[in-house]
Amino acid sequence: MIDAALAELVTAGLVRRRPPADMLAPGSMLAERGALLPLDHLRLLSLTNGLDAYGGHLRLFGVGPGGLRDMRWWNHPDGWRRTWCGRTDGWWFVGETAWGDQYAYSIPEDPLQFDGAVYRLDADRMEAEPVAESFGDFLRFEIGRNAASPRCEATVAARDRFGDLDPDTQLTYVPTLLEGGDDDPANLVALPAGTAMALRGTAYGALLGEPASH
Repeated sequence: MIDAALAELVTAGLVRRRPPADMLAPGSMLAERGALLPLDHLRLLSLTNGLDAYGGHLRLFGVGPGGLRDMRWWNHPDGWRRTWCGRTDGWWFVGETAWGDQYAYSIPEDPLQFDGAVYRLDADRMEAEPVAESFGDFLRFEIGRNAASPRCEATVAARDRFGDLDPDTQLTYVPTLLEGGDDDPANLVALPAGTAMALRGTAYGALLGEPASH
């Protein structure tokens, strides 16, 4: 199913793929707390080490060197996640939008309870909503549908303005919306993804009255 779904997206010119991941590398199959990534997700990585769509405005991460972005590095607790006051705990992030909304699995304390559902966590508060019951559905309906015709009008407008994006950058308002910024497109800037996420986490912490982490 994953092979066919990917082939359909590639044939339609909706995604850009990468060389296959090294699935024998240590940790290539693991998420947080030792939970295995779903088999469909592993199959995709064996075909393409991450991918991006809609001119880099949608991304699925890879693993290790050569991936679109190493999800193990992206999920490291000493990176951008430090600024989020625990809001990212229990999540394993596997993709994102150019706005910083994160696609993730919920990783339970008991790895045997992992169900493989995919969630989207919004960029400003890390509030989660389920988007697919499985990775296969996520690839076909969330990525595929938005690659063909994004539901978010702001994404269409942003691509008209910024064009294709480097998948390691994000679009953010400066100041951030949580800091009182205006969602005027004139206030949008492209920043390195980790920097943008850390800034939003710091703004979220300030909203809660929490000190910034460094």
